[in-house]
Amino acid sequence: MSAITTRQLEGRFGGVTDGLDLRATWDGERLSARIGGYTSGQDLTLAIGHGQLEGRLGSFTAGQDVRVRLTATQLDVRVGGFTDGVDTRLTYGEQGGEGRYGSFTDGDDLQFRHYAGEVRGRCGSFTRGVDFRLELGDVPLPLALVLVTCAFHLERARLHRR
Repeated sequence: MSAITTRQLEGRFGGVTDGLDLRATWDGERLSARIGGYTSGQDLTLAIGHGQLEGRLGSFTAGQDVRVRLTATQLDVRVGGFTDGVDTRLTYGEQGGEGRYGSFTDGDDLQFRHYAGEVRGRCGSFTRGVDFRLELGDVPLPLALVLVTCAFHLERARLHRR
């Protein structure tokens, strides 16, 4: 019988008053996360399948599919369906990385730095962007970036509803 080691990740996306709590666990095969608070947050679940991570952001009826492809230095995330989804491509290394959420004309830049056990960065522009900080623990960096991408997706959707 093998013991499954669960690794935890937590942090903050945004400021103290208007930000979102980020919490996740990774057991080597499945990522289970909560973006936001107990009453107003969204769940994110991803599992390994078909050569990629696949799962759901939000509920069964009001959520969106999430697909993640990963190479040694690149992460591709799709949130949503084939016709209405949003793509994110991130390149990363030991020190950090950058990428793009959305398209050239309707998208935002993402930059981050990777420190010992922590990742910090910014989604969006200098004037209208959102900062984030995550304590990685033993969770791999790409999974933290998927969590941040999904949090940014929820934040953009919230701002567009206003």
